[in-house]
Amino acid sequence: MGAGVLPGLAGALAGALAGSGIRMLLAALRRGAKIRRGVLELAAAAVTGIGVAVAWPGPLVALVVWAGLLGVALGAVDLVHHRLPDALTLPAIPITAVVIAGVELARPGTGSPVTAIVVAVIGTGLFWGLSTLAPRAMGLGDVKLLPSLALMTGYLSVATALLAVVIAFVLGALVALVGLTVRRLSMTSAIPFGPCLLAGCWLVLAFPGLVTAVVG
Repeated sequence: MGAGVLPGLAGALAGALAGSGIRMLLAALRRGAKIRRGVLELAAAAVTGIGVAVAWPGPLVALVVWAGLLGVALGAVDLVHHRLPDALTLPAIPITAVVIAGVELARPGTGSPVTAIVVAVIGTGLFWGLSTLAPRAMGLGDVKLLPSLALMTGYLSVATALLAVVIAFVLGALVALVGLTVRRLSMTSAIPFGPCLLAGCWLVLAFPGLVTAVVG
């Protein structure tokens, strides 16, 4: 039995409980979402269980779990209502900074907090510029989400942050292509990009070998 199997099972159980809390939080938010019971519980159990299993016992477990739960909460709202509420994206920034600080204190040298901040500032600026030039392609909710994601991926490396964004755009393109193929989307349809950004972030954190495989 692999070293991460039992921790992964424990993570899945904790994730299911966290998913229940997320469901109640979203229902209570003024601009949240009402999600059917069981959906978020299963989603959170999956990302947390898998994340803990593959990251255990490395120092990035906390980041992987946080990124996964953030993805469940924000992804649900964006998929249902095509928006990313400030009530979640803005508090996520300081919480992410605290999680990174905890990782760095527990295992110094795991990443670079300075690089994380630089990547977050530059990345947010670029996304803000894109949202100004093409608001249909990039919403302000995505811009407000980016600092948290860029802090986490930039903490590992610039290459990790870039790959996360590339994965997000590839996923977005695949969703658009499939939607057009099955005629569920048109050329003018708006596609929620938040889940793609969140998925890209989670993937590069949970599977850091992706960066080596792609970038070298």
